[in-house]
Amino acid sequence: MWAWPFVIFLCTGINGAFLVTKGKRRKDIRKLGSGTGGARNAGRIGGKSAFIWTVIIDAVKTILPLLVAISTGVSTLILAAMVVAAVAGHNWSIWLKGRGGKGVVVYLACALVLELPGLLLLGLIALGVKWLPVPFSKSMLITMSVPIVSSFVRGQGVVGIGLLLGYALVIYAHLQHRHKNKEEHL
Repeated sequence: MWAWPFVIFLCTGINGAFLVTKGKRRKDIRKLGSGTGGARNAGRIGGKSAFIWTVIIDAVKTILPLLVAISTGVSTLILAAMVVAAVAGHNWSIWLKGRGGKGVVVYLACALVLELPGLLLLGLIALGVKWLPVPFSKSMLITMSVPIVSSFVRGQGVVGIGLLLGYALVIYAHLQHRHKNKEEHL
């Protein structure tokens, strides 16, 4: 049972942006644009189709192991550990020498499987936030906490803790990348 977090860590280390950019441009995404292996950078480099394919790959690599694990009857504690392992595997891919994306799509894919009501509420809030005078990416990072709160409200505290830790890794990856960019501009 405890092999599942390791399995999803390995699966999510397969980076969609890297695959799409290698396939389309024969280049390493880590050396282009912002240098991250995420959907947003893939979109910057390869356009809308690269963004969409990256999102699909990153979502599927997360959803499939979660669904298989659920079908085997794993505990909510294992599922919570899988969320953390999924985001960590994507952000610090062993296949890409510790470099990857920032984990947004992987986190949202975990929420899709484990906390659908919270994810739907997040979507509604995100639609409303779109018209606020705040950068959408920053407001989205805050809005991503909705599935965590929803899981606790619905009595799924263990899953909520997994989502909270996964969310913390997403925030950390964003802060880490921002700090790196500031150093490069000095």
